[in-house]
Amino acid sequence: MKRLFRRHPVLVSAFVLAVAVSLFLAGRLATRAIYWSQHRQEVIEPWMTPGYVGRSWGVDPHELDQRAGLPDRAPGRPLTLEQIAAEEGVPVARIIARVTAAVAEMTAEQAPPP
Repeated sequence: MKRLFRRHPVLVSAFVLAVAVSLFLAGRLATRAIYWSQHRQEVIEPWMTPGYVGRSWGVDPHELDQRAGLPDRAPGRPLTLEQIAAEEGVPVARIIARVTAAVAEMTAEQAPPP
């Protein structure tokens, strides 16, 4: 291996870098796949963000925002349902009810016809 590295240092370095990046991305993919397989259709809680709810229920988070009447997403850190309720000055239960209704509607639309 040392001999190969001495003869082709750039090629061997590029290969090692490609293997390292591939392993990192494979690990990240496996971690996310395991996490989301365990967190499907969770009960909607105040600490969740609309994006988390959308991923958990398998619906488009942006469409969920629109249907539930939530504010547009600002770049940066997303707001939790509790923070959205505080900004709107309403109880968090009302926001959760709107999100739950929107999720139910969107899920029903995705269901295959009998």
